[in-house]
Amino acid sequence: MDKITFETRAISVFHGFKYVFCDEFQQGGTFKRMPASQYATLLAVGALIGWGAFAINHASFTDSEVKAEIVKLGALCDFIGVRLSNGGVQLVLFVHSDDLADETIIGKCQLIRDRLNAFKKFTMRIGWSKIPVWANVFFVFSNSEKAFHFRQCVQENCKHTSLFRKAYVLPWGVDLSAKSVQAYKGLMPLQNYKAADLEAKFFC
Repeated sequence: MDKITFETRAISVFHGFKYVFCDEFQQGGTFKRMPASQYATLLAVGALIGWGAFAINHASFTDSEVKAEIVKLGALCDFIGVRLSNGGVQLVLFVHSDDLADETIIGKCQLIRDRLNAFKKFTMRIGWSKIPVWANVFFVFSNSEKAFHFRQCVQENCKHTSLFRKAYVLPWGVDLSAKSVQAYKGLMPLQNYKAADLEAKFFC
């Protein structure tokens, strides 16, 4: 599979997960927010367990504010999608990586981690905590040898997970030649995806 075909397939797959991609919102597309009915249900549940109305706060922002931050973050990858419909911010970033040095890949993840802070203002607060920002970063390789090297020597250094920062950078490896997807090592957060499922969708 070549890069162009993979990009088309990846966008289609994440459309199924309700992501909007950069080119689409630059052409006038809008973000899907949490439905009012779902927000009302959260408020009702909060009332039942004794929380006051202040305990659940839906963030107020405009599409243009989100788009501005997406454009900045998009400078670090080849294409990017965002999902806002769950009260938090979930991002997927794809980076064609055959020509990138190890230090460049690691540095990209550090910059992505730092830029996620700007997205926290778009997330819902529940009690004293805000819903985290998740960035699943897919490093895409046409060369299987480079993909293997990434998995063995680089991938673990790209992971940034911190309960206190409320921002997660989760690195994935995609080998186009071997038609494989490698998730990062460690516990899989609830908002994440399974490598086998994505592999089947990307390469079916």
